[in-house]
Amino acid sequence: MVDLSDIKPAFDAVKIGLSLFRDAIGLAKDVKSTLPDGETKRAIEESLEKAELSSKLAEAQVARALGYSLCKCTFPPQIMLSQGMRPTAYLEAECVKCPKCGFEKLI
Repeated sequence: MVDLSDIKPAFDAVKIGLSLFRDAIGLAKDVKSTLPDGETKRAIEESLEKAELSSKLAEAQVARALGYSLCKCTFPPQIMLSQGMRPTAYLEAECVKCPKCGFEKLI
């Protein structure tokens, strides 16, 4: 069995890093709105869109590595959230639900 206490600090650091990255994107968007229209503003907008997509992809990859289910209703995929245990024909299984489209599945 894997001792998760060894890797938890690494995942916590990744989570903090992603959060800081998203905050920086937000600040850059605020600054971008003050720029006059033109090539520079369009280039910044494109760079911010790519950075935001990269951030969401990284978050989905971390969630997948931690064992979370992903819903493919959007790209990048949505992280499915636990809805608790549900009875099945043989035993109980965890039900997960997509916060975006509402799709549920038992895992």
